[in-house]
Amino acid sequence: MDNPPLAELVGQELDTVSFVRDYLELRIDYSILRALRAVTGSIDGLSWQLGDNGAADLLLRYIGRTVMAVEVVEHERISLAFGAEDWIDVSLREQDRVGPEAAHFVPAREDGRLDVAAMWIW
Repeated sequence: MDNPPLAELVGQELDTVSFVRDYLELRIDYSILRALRAVTGSIDGLSWQLGDNGAADLLLRYIGRTVMAVEVVEHERISLAFGAEDWIDVSLREQDRVGPEAAHFVPAREDGRLDVAAMWIW
């Protein structure tokens, strides 16, 4: 699925990883992708799933890396690629739901302020 709001993340650096009680926030050039479901990934040849021992440390390795591609597969996943083998996936699968929403994307305006009115929800 072509998703223009997420496409703006391509070429931008992930600058913040925030662990909140029951979700994860990834800030990319002031925009925020909030993952409310299962999050998995691979970096430097190591696969991880949020909640696994060491996953938090692996997530911090993405800071400073550039988003090379974004893909949204409806009812499956949101994928951020940081290179050929470095990626983060947010599940959109029904069986992974713990609430009505899987992810939020809050784009940033040019001045860096969040544009909550333009938020996307999956």
